[in-house]
Amino acid sequence: MPAIAEYYEGKPQVERDEGMRSCGLAGMAIMLMAKELGYDSCPMDGFDYRAVADIVSLPPHYEIDFMIAIGKGIKDAWPKPGQLPLDQVMAEDRFAD
Repeated sequence: MPAIAEYYEGKPQVERDEGMRSCGLAGMAIMLMAKELGYDSCPMDGFDYRAVADIVSLPPHYEIDFMIAIGKGIKDAWPKPGQLPLDQVMAEDRFAD
């Protein structure tokens, strides 16, 4: 499709952003399916990306977005520190002045 090629061609940041967005959506689907199957999951960040890439023999033209830990929880999750109230991060129907 020419329009799609024109949108991405020569724009590495746009390509990367789309890849990250797509990975996020795929990760969400994986986490929802894990829950449906009775498993707990957690997206992971803050690890050594290069070390993981080496362990899995990641080709150089690939990039890691995040990892997902999936398993059976043994205790309740930690509270989420600093989480903003929903009314501060969500606009319904329109933005308020």
